[in-house]
Amino acid sequence: MDAASYSYTKHGFDVAMANMKEESVEAWEWLMKIPVAAWARYAMDYNCKTDLVVNNLSEVFNRWILDIRGKPVRTMFDGIRKKMMVRNEGKRTGAAKARWEITPTYVEMLEENKKWSRMYRSRKAAEGLWEVSHGEKCYAVNLTTMTCGCNKWDMTGIPCNHAISAIYKSFQHPEDFVSDFFKKPLYVEAYKPVIYPVPGEDSWTRTDTPDIDPPVFKISLDRNQTKRRKGKYEVPEPKQSSRMATITCSNCGTLGHRYTSCGAPLKPSLVMRKNKHKVCFLF
Repeated sequence: MDAASYSYTKHGFDVAMANMKEESVEAWEWLMKIPVAAWARYAMDYNCKTDLVVNNLSEVFNRWILDIRGKPVRTMFDGIRKKMMVRNEGKRTGAAKARWEITPTYVEMLEENKKWSRMYRSRKAAEGLWEVSHGEKCYAVNLTTMTCGCNKWDMTGIPCNHAISAIYKSFQHPEDFVSDFFKKPLYVEAYKPVIYPVPGEDSWTRTDTPDIDPPVFKISLDRNQTKRRKGKYEVPEPKQSSRMATITCSNCGTLGHRYTSCGAPLKPSLVMRKNKHKVCFLF
């Protein structure tokens, strides 16, 4: 069952559980013991600074080590070490040359929130405390504690459109209210530890104990499973013979071209991406 096929509404939850019960009664009974709140974003820990409810990170890592994960344990671990060693050094080198102060993905999210903040009206209630409204919707924004009544700012660490409206009204910059998790100093600190080279077998210290022989492998005539098994309700990816046919413009949504050659006005996040994520402070 593909969880992404269902919405986060009560109806979507009921449909997902009904399909789960049809597929596996044991799994359905186990899930029914978990409180419904555990499925909702509002029950997530705000310390994580993310609202993602998918498993993309582990799937990307699993694909990254696809060429070595089926090898013997020592060879596999050494292969992962080499990959991580090169990757971390690349991240350190890239961060030293980077001109951005907020990580690119989140500065693009911030630009999109700036766009939608224009439709809200902010009224000051006290120092750092604002009431932000649009139509019947109204939220309390606290710039001192960096929280908003919609909880999106609390969860993601990026000022939501309500918060940005209050920030602009107080003549401040939204970039100053982004969580330190997404700023350059902490990014550099994350990749600061060095994974050191390991000498080869010819440099290992010889001992008097008997050598440990590797396990005996049985060669199977069947093809080993390397790809992730699709869920029962997961839609298979369409096969395309042309690479260009699979390119979708992230600006207008049509096929066959990229946002860099799109004739429509660019979204704020794509303008920031085209500008190499350089921040311009404007009121």
